[in-house]
Amino acid sequence: MADIIIHSAKLDRFQRNFNNNRFYFISLQLDLSGTIDVGRLETAVKQTADAVRILRCYYNGSPESEDSGWVMLTEEPEWVRETRADPTNVTAILENLPAEHSPLHVVVDQKGSLCTLVFSIDHTVTDAHGLWDIVGMISACYRNLGWDPDYSPVPLRESDDRSMRPLLASYSLETCAEICRAEAEKRIPVQQYKKLFVVPQDRRGMPKLFTQKIGPLMLKNMKAFAHLHHATLNDVLLTVYAAALQEYVQKTFNTSMSIVPIRGAADLRKYLPPYLRNEIKNYSVSYWSRVPIPGSGDLVSILHEVTALSERNRMTAPGIGELFAIEEPDSKAAGPYLEPEYYSTPFISNAGVLPKDVVDFGNGVSVKDALSYPNITTGNPFVIVVVTWENTMSLSILTDGAYDTAAHLLKRMGELIGELDTFVNI
Repeated sequence: MADIIIHSAKLDRFQRNFNNNRFYFISLQLDLSGTIDVGRLETAVKQTADAVRILRCYYNGSPESEDSGWVMLTEEPEWVRETRADPTNVTAILENLPAEHSPLHVVVDQKGSLCTLVFSIDHTVTDAHGLWDIVGMISACYRNLGWDPDYSPVPLRESDDRSMRPLLASYSLETCAEICRAEAEKRIPVQQYKKLFVVPQDRRGMPKLFTQKIGPLMLKNMKAFAHLHHATLNDVLLTVYAAALQEYVQKTFNTSMSIVPIRGAADLRKYLPPYLRNEIKNYSVSYWSRVPIPGSGDLVSILHEVTALSERNRMTAPGIGELFAIEEPDSKAAGPYLEPEYYSTPFISNAGVLPKDVVDFGNGVSVKDALSYPNITTGNPFVIVVVTWENTMSLSILTDGAYDTAAHLLKRMGELIGELDTFVNI
């Protein structure tokens, strides 16, 4: 057996239990204006992999084995592929990788003066923000190689053990257990709606991505609506999601939802000291919340519930409960959190604003649009990922069975956001 140079954390192994141990990739798609030198891009990816050691490793071991971890690749991988950049093709590539492969993959789709790049990362290595950091390193290396062929980035700090125990150690076991119980309790009432979201195995097919753009004017209306009600932009997004989902359930199943499940992702790096926040790790875990739907069901009433929910979440360190359940699976508090049906519900994650200065390929190449999406559903009926670039919000829904639900939800969310101008004076 090859020597493990980076030992896995329980979180890493837990993530690999999803969907029969198929890897769960996150992709960042960049639409560029300009021509990319593919040879220089491949050199930039290689140089970045030299600086981020785990990118030159492959995962070795089973999800159950504590001896699992990352070992060095024995051959130079195919870092960059020139092929179609559509999500279906990217997903097909990722699903057919050999056992020994790098966790990073890049697709280049050049069409004249326009180019689409798709960067995909194994979710057990890092989260959406970590992928942004890696892509930023690649673009900086690409830019610098244009004037210095010998340029190489400074190696990043990486520990030999990806354990998340130091993070939990900053809390008492009693506090972690209490947060875990509180998050699990939020999940229990939504089980009455579980049957509405379960996609039978025989109805699961090829993952399909649905996308929706929220342009600058509509985004401005969202911000104004949020400001009017002392809420955040993310609160408005969750409000629109909750309203659209409960409308869909009412119309499709003739069932009123008294609560809407909100299962999202928390970036645990925000709980760490600044010097640890840029280490390339998977710091995202999911957490549970639920939005009560008032009898009126109007957007303003739902927003008030979401805003109150957000305030409570900010006070209870969301995500720590799930991390505790993973690290302490034998704890009584963790039991309800680890039940299989926990994952059979929709998932929405707002990655936030992709900073303009993160990605810069140099003169002659500019980023026109950005989209972030998952490649495998991991047993969820659908997964929604949101990213904002240059005052445009992109919503993507991936599903391998709930196609009608996904299409309807995106369409209705777009319509509801478009109606927000009736609530504000622009």
